[in-house]
Amino acid sequence: MIACPGCGANLTFDISSQQMKCNYCGNIYDPYRFDNMEKDADESLVFDVWVYNCPQCGAELMTTDETDATAFCPYCGNTSLLMDKMRKAKRPSYIIPFQITKEECKAAYLREAKKAVFTPSEYKREELIDSFRGIYMPYWSFRVEQQGEAHIEAESPSSRDGDYVVTDHYDIRAQIDTVYDGITHDASRAFDDEISECLSPFDAHKIVPFTPGFLSGFYADVADEDPGKYEKRVKEYTELETARKLLEDNGVRATTSDLMLKGVSNVQVPSEIGSVYRVFYPVWFMSYRNGNNITYATVNGQTGKVVADFPISTSRFILAVLLAALAFFIPLNFFFTLKPGAALAVTTLLLIIGMIMTRRENRKLLDRLEGTQRETILGKISSIQALSAILTIGCVILAAFILVTNPVRNKDYYIPCFIEAAVLFLTIFMNFLVQKKLATRRPPQFNKKGGNDNA
Repeated sequence: MIACPGCGANLTFDISSQQMKCNYCGNIYDPYRFDNMEKDADESLVFDVWVYNCPQCGAELMTTDETDATAFCPYCGNTSLLMDKMRKAKRPSYIIPFQITKEECKAAYLREAKKAVFTPSEYKREELIDSFRGIYMPYWSFRVEQQGEAHIEAESPSSRDGDYVVTDHYDIRAQIDTVYDGITHDASRAFDDEISECLSPFDAHKIVPFTPGFLSGFYADVADEDPGKYEKRVKEYTELETARKLLEDNGVRATTSDLMLKGVSNVQVPSEIGSVYRVFYPVWFMSYRNGNNITYATVNGQTGKVVADFPISTSRFILAVLLAALAFFIPLNFFFTLKPGAALAVTTLLLIIGMIMTRRENRKLLDRLEGTQRETILGKISSIQALSAILTIGCVILAAFILVTNPVRNKDYYIPCFIEAAVLFLTIFMNFLVQKKLATRRPPQFNKKGGNDNA
């Protein structure tokens, strides 16, 4: 707790003014006023926090306030947190204070929720949306230094010398002195990496030195991921960026105008991790638990970007499909006259178009997923696509046979039409179930032993 110098009441960080504000007397103060940095070396690396644990999933949150421990757990939806104790936490180097107020956060979420027309109404309830909590998420920020000789592979245009094709290969060397600072990765095991990446980017130009005052009135998650986990990924990212810049550099291109430069994977860049430091980034976080499933909604506390799970209501989906079918077939029935053969041809064409669009959507879905989640969903989608491909090919062959043989009875045309419509609906519905499953998650379980902030 940070006491107001004027009346002794609790001060909280006010987002609108970016100052510490007393809600009792209304006075405002600079957050750095209450940070006594004139300490010994060890004390200046830590700050005092109250730690709250979730008894159900093991999530751990910190705050500078000894608040009422009835607040819900943002990760598993449990209705209460248990206060552990006050302890010393490793002090982050920098922080981006919240720029988006809770009301602005709620408005941004509602705008996105209204676009999700198939999402059940309970995800738009005022009491649920009011449960957004401001949490500072820990990130590791890397500084990568690239100094020395970069190697670029190139080759000359091939020429024929008798029975041989001759190609000269070159190793072009370039002296570089480059620094990448502020390459960040989520440092919390509790915070889903997929959500973290989608919430990016944060504007690092707005970063300021950390002081505990910014946490007053908010929570902070614990940095319990080892930064070494990301070092290889960070180096590969910066090396790839430098390789691209080298291949586009006018000086390099002028020097190698008669040669063919190979791709970025053939450029070797010397790079080292110069330093790693902690930073806090602001995130508005909300969870909704429904039985054994949980959905998350997050809002970037600096930019207002919304990343949320919007589950799809099965009843709304089926109703929408029926209405779309009616909207398509009623005009055909009243304003156009389709012969049975034409009706079968149109239905077959719609089936083929529907299958192609479904496959495209599946590819987009898989592109968003990584790791084990991608492998799991890939298996399900592959099974669905294999089944739908067999059924589609069978329907197309049947339709072609009927159109060629030209039977007399109308039912010989309309029965395949209904079969094709059923196959299309079944394929879309199975993919819908996969999409619906992705919008919900299993309640998490965390093991907080050995976290970096406690080391």
